[in-house]
Amino acid sequence: MAAQSTEFHQFSRLPPEIRLKIWFNCLPHRVVQRDDPLSLGEIQRQQMCWSMRSSQRNASLPLIASVCRESRGVVRKWGKLVLQDYWFNLGPIWVQPRLDFYNLNCDGMSCWEGDDIHIVMEFFEEGFNRLDMMPLALRAEYFFPFNLDPPPELDEFSDYPHLEIHERARPRGMPSMDDPYNEFAKFSERPFTRVSQSATLAFICIHATQAQAADSGLFGLLLDAPVQLVDCDDDKRLRAFHDLFQNGCRSNNKRLHVRKQFDSVLALDFKCRVQNWREKVDWLMMTYAWLRAKYRNKHFIPIDGDPGLAWSPPLLDNHLTLYMNNKEEPKKTNVFNDRHPWVIQAKKELPRITPKIQFILCTDECDIDDDIHMERDMGIPRGGHSPWFRTTLTYADLPELS
Repeated sequence: MAAQSTEFHQFSRLPPEIRLKIWFNCLPHRVVQRDDPLSLGEIQRQQMCWSMRSSQRNASLPLIASVCRESRGVVRKWGKLVLQDYWFNLGPIWVQPRLDFYNLNCDGMSCWEGDDIHIVMEFFEEGFNRLDMMPLALRAEYFFPFNLDPPPELDEFSDYPHLEIHERARPRGMPSMDDPYNEFAKFSERPFTRVSQSATLAFICIHATQAQAADSGLFGLLLDAPVQLVDCDDDKRLRAFHDLFQNGCRSNNKRLHVRKQFDSVLALDFKCRVQNWREKVDWLMMTYAWLRAKYRNKHFIPIDGDPGLAWSPPLLDNHLTLYMNNKEEPKKTNVFNDRHPWVIQAKKELPRITPKIQFILCTDECDIDDDIHMERDMGIPRGGHSPWFRTTLTYADLPELS
């Protein structure tokens, strides 16, 4: 029996608007990597992945651009090429502002000892400047630390957020680590309905053949979306990625770190731990919003009367530090007054951080026995970056989603 044809010979006879809609639905929805995750040597060694091919594929034009003039026109309508000139970039990246995530893999601490901290913070600001067009995904550390494998004994004091609240105070740690809770309010107006932020709790690289990856359907129709962000509560998709890892390259049996990551993600207590983390992040989001209202910072949610009444018990004017939880001195634990009008309004308006797991597909047989120390510096010439990330764009500059 002859194999069934997968070609659709009548496609050219369809009305143009239907053809364009089909081409649009073939576009990948990508996680745009502003920085290359595997430029971080620690992640390379943990994942035992030395290939740049997936990151380069993720930065390239969608594959349908090579089909015909009509499909290429759709690609160009929805995306644009952005040049880059930093050492941990892979070069030009294709960005679809309406369809893609803006993703930053690096955290400030990874560059703290070098001269690149200003670059990371620049990427950081770029992401928030695009929140009216693109969802933003950052490492969990920017919001609050999350460990897939928690230590056997937790320090109750450091495991819960606390911060100083006088006007010039900053939370403990490196400068600007409160930016995820404040920067969006600088660039986005109330009620922040277009603000979408996610936190990457883990990075997992899956090695599989192209045929295996295509059959899984996890990385786009044409495997040109090799980076994926998956909600932590999406059990079905998480298990599908796990199945691909188990049935993928034989070398996966020796990727013990990745196996351990999946064990943690699929553990029975994982959702509970994620929910616990999210409650801390929600408390911080509310607390920083309260501080903006108290000091009347840009795009603050107005608060009538004494700001201290938003807490239960009310805060005094000389209160210096807020604690989400303080087991040593329970009376110092600070809880919002859910009946206060400002608290009710803030919970309606403020964005919630969505915890996700990041997956990247590698179809190369990466060496698992030796630490290759591949140099990923592409030698991109200075001064060749595009101003697109830094210019002011509005929704009027972009095509409309139908």
